[in-house]
Amino acid sequence: MSTFIFLRHGHSAANASGTLTGKLPGVGLSPQGKRDAIALIERIGKNRIDRVHMSPIERCQLTIDPWLRSTSSRSLESLQILDGLTEIDFGDWSGRKLSALRRQPLWKDVQNRPSTVTFPGGESFKKAQRRAVESVESIRAIRGEKTHLIVSHSDTIKLIVAHYLGQRLDEFQKLEIAPASFTIFRGDSKGISLTTLNNSGNLKEILG
Repeated sequence: MSTFIFLRHGHSAANASGTLTGKLPGVGLSPQGKRDAIALIERIGKNRIDRVHMSPIERCQLTIDPWLRSTSSRSLESLQILDGLTEIDFGDWSGRKLSALRRQPLWKDVQNRPSTVTFPGGESFKKAQRRAVESVESIRAIRGEKTHLIVSHSDTIKLIVAHYLGQRLDEFQKLEIAPASFTIFRGDSKGISLTTLNNSGNLKEILG
């Protein structure tokens, strides 16, 4: 049985400003996010992590870098960037204030009928879920009992969780994934089960 630990990036500058960032480059962590990243040195600690898989977006890399540079990462065998773990492409909505976007007619569908939504000039929730799950399936196909740390984004992780719980896409917004939280599955190539959702504690305590 392998362990699949999903980690949302730390609080970002866009979170602090109430902006929908998506895949825009150059958006780092907020002061709180930098503290989140430092805290991960202890929160992940010396728990065995065999492989790290992460979104190519900068805020994910900034989140895990302090732990990677620490002595606690000695068990690490490999680090992989997976495009499928990236944030949703919000297209023309990228870089806009959430306060303004909430007044758009499409916002109600984003919240209540996301299966019908394709962002103007961007990606659909269906496509984002499909490519994210494909990336997770590639991780699950890795042989041996491994502990995988998967660093990604709130909506991406929520879409993955919804898929493996057999939840309808239109219900995925009911899930919550906080900055720097852990969501954990256990299993193998035949099936996986959710053991932890949106936990901001230490891995040693969570994994037991």
